[in-house]
Amino acid sequence: MRILVVDDDRAARVHLDKMLKPLGEVSDTGSGQEALDAFANALAEGRPFNLVSMDIIMPGLDGQATLQAMRDLEKKHGVQPGKEAKVMMVTGLGDAGNVTRAFFKGQADGYVTKPLQQSAIYKTLRQMGFKIG
Repeated sequence: MRILVVDDDRAARVHLDKMLKPLGEVSDTGSGQEALDAFANALAEGRPFNLVSMDIIMPGLDGQATLQAMRDLEKKHGVQPGKEAKVMMVTGLGDAGNVTRAFFKGQADGYVTKPLQQSAIYKTLRQMGFKIG
């Protein structure tokens, strides 16, 4: 499985990398624009990411806008419906507005709140359809 971790907080990226590394090949980026570049390159190479872990609140291009742009890139590259990357939004906010927007506008598949715990992340990934032991 190919995984892209997107978070402007380096400590959060390192923590997520450690938790997700047993599940596959992990790449990480510190901004929405870096994430879009990595996502576009992966699509162009024919090696798309299976999972994207995306922080919602980031300076510049936030997680919501980045996710929408990723979905646009998938359409542009002819990714078939149902074959898109699964997206887990990560937030320090538990408010319904951000969560609703992530699911309905960005087509996110799951979300977890900070502080991040491996059990919560794995539970969310299972709910998203990933087979995790």
